[in-house]
Amino acid sequence: MPLEAPVSASVLTPPTTVHRRPPAALLVLFGLLVLSLVARLVFTLTEPPFDGSLRYDDLIAMDGAYWPLNLYLGGPGYLVSFVSTAVFLVLLGRGHGSALTLAGALLVGLGGTVFSLAITAEALPFAHAVDPTLFGEAEGRAWVSTLNGRLDLLAPAIVGSQVAIGVGGLVGLVGVLLSRTTPRWAPVAGIVGIVVSQVLPLAALGYLLQLVVLAGIGWAGSRVRR
Repeated sequence: MPLEAPVSASVLTPPTTVHRRPPAALLVLFGLLVLSLVARLVFTLTEPPFDGSLRYDDLIAMDGAYWPLNLYLGGPGYLVSFVSTAVFLVLLGRGHGSALTLAGALLVGLGGTVFSLAITAEALPFAHAVDPTLFGEAEGRAWVSTLNGRLDLLAPAIVGSQVAIGVGGLVGLVGVLLSRTTPRWAPVAGIVGIVVSQVLPLAALGYLLQLVVLAGIGWAGSRVRR
């Protein structure tokens, strides 16, 4: 009677699904992205109104908080959000799409850096103009009026960097779509979100939509398998 080969224990053991957790570094980076988006939202809700110019009364009402708000909340919030998003775009790149995700990441990262520096630099002279230890009310109002007349000096940097960020986001998401590292609907939704955010009649809604798109890119990038 022929002997049967022993049955391996591995055959009797049912297969198990291994759920890989994202690397801790990516979770930390995603946490920084979320924190920066919250900082941007708080900054937007607390900064003085801007309709093409800043008003002395709005600035002086902040009682010295205008400059710290820009230096420690607005500027860093914008910088970290765009740079971390650029990193996640690179992580989402594969194959034919990797060149596009890299190009998009460079535009988002560099554009975001210039934008955050420009808006912070723009705030400093206004903060000095409304400092009561430096100027009286009449002088301060005159300085604010003068500075409003020279906002065109930083306009190219601010507008140009915004264009770079928008184009970079579109290019990067097309790269993600080609890379197939996420469900196809995810980059398509991101592309639609970027386009819609630029045409919404209410700027506040477009801004919130941009924050959602950035958070979505970060979430997808933190979950992708290398």
